[in-house]
Amino acid sequence: MSEQCGFCGAVYWNEEKDTAHKYTKCCHDGKVQLPAFPDALELLKALETENSPDAKNYRQRIREYNSAIAFASMGAQIKPPRGTGPYCYRLHGQVYHRVSPLYASDQHKESYGQLYILSNNQNCLQHVFEKLDFMLREINPFAQSYLQMHRLVQEH
Repeated sequence: MSEQCGFCGAVYWNEEKDTAHKYTKCCHDGKVQLPAFPDALELLKALETENSPDAKNYRQRIREYNSAIAFASMGAQIKPPRGTGPYCYRLHGQVYHRVSPLYASDQHKESYGQLYILSNNQNCLQHVFEKLDFMLREINPFAQSYLQMHRLVQEH
């Protein structure tokens, strides 16, 4: 992506110009104005850009970190396309999110939100998990909800 919209700064491929040789799919020549994205949190910015051993481990295992701190899992019926083309992720029907009860039982083993509390991934660094955990407890409403539910159960 080497081209930019003159109004909003969205980036484009050179081939995405319209017939008037302008980029208009983002803001329609400045007619639509959206607020700028907030800056990434310092911890995430550091993990994604620095060359420290922690940051390198995080980038190499980003899917493992993400899965370990996920509160839900996406579910859908996946239908592979016919023929022999490039792989295409195609969903059929309804997309839904799977969540688990607050506590495990004989019928429900630990999963999703419970694993957020219990996860001990050997490939990921514990102190990076602790930093991510602190960040999530501060900003993520799901983390705050799980903690509140846990406290209520402990009180009663």
